[in-house]
Amino acid sequence: MSLHPTSFHELVESRRSVRRYRPDPIPPETLDAMLRAAQRAPTGAALQLYSFVRITDPDLRDRIATLAGDQRHVREAPEFFVICADTHRIERLLAHRGSESGIGPTMALFYGLIDATLAAAYLALAAEAMGYGTCFIGGIQNHLDEVARLLRLPRRVIPLVGLCIGRPAEEPPRKPRLPLATILHENGYQEPTPALLEESYRVMAAATRSGDWHNVLRKYGASGGVMERREAVLHRALIQQGFR
Repeated sequence: MSLHPTSFHELVESRRSVRRYRPDPIPPETLDAMLRAAQRAPTGAALQLYSFVRITDPDLRDRIATLAGDQRHVREAPEFFVICADTHRIERLLAHRGSESGIGPTMALFYGLIDATLAAAYLALAAEAMGYGTCFIGGIQNHLDEVARLLRLPRRVIPLVGLCIGRPAEEPPRKPRLPLATILHENGYQEPTPALLEESYRVMAAATRSGDWHNVLRKYGASGGVMERREAVLHRALIQQGFR
């Protein structure tokens, strides 16, 4: 699979999260090509500290969809994966040749997060390059510990996010992104000015139903919001899966 640079730019500029899918199954050879593209993602020392769990059992898919906030597209997408940080496999590989892992839990999590995130992004881009739609599912983080148990994940494997893939049955609007000046820093971190903060709210207003992005930030990032509620769940999952 190859893309002309212009085509790649058009691909990333047009991408959006798709939540309604046609029922058409993805041909095995196409799915295989997507997964092989994901494996070409950068990875430190070629360790490849990630795993994809493909969910094909309808009952299991339904349970995960419920845990993720009762999201219908998790049930209906032709393909659904749970992306995991995985340092269990390298421990097994080392032990197979008589060596003991020296990767501590913090470093294991750090490198696993990087590898899994890059691989997941490559998988989504590969799918979109082939004409499929995707949607990452952060809702599994509401019950990370229970998702890990459902998937029988061993020690040093932790779920991070879900990914739906399928032929789009909708054309959702493309959501805006923050002004480049808010995320690009030169030679050191630069605090955003009040004017840039206001510009950020103005630009991101189109990403909301109400037209006020502050409502979204409060829902997820303010005291009592989604991120705060997920904190305790994450701590439980990290302990349960051997990262603490």
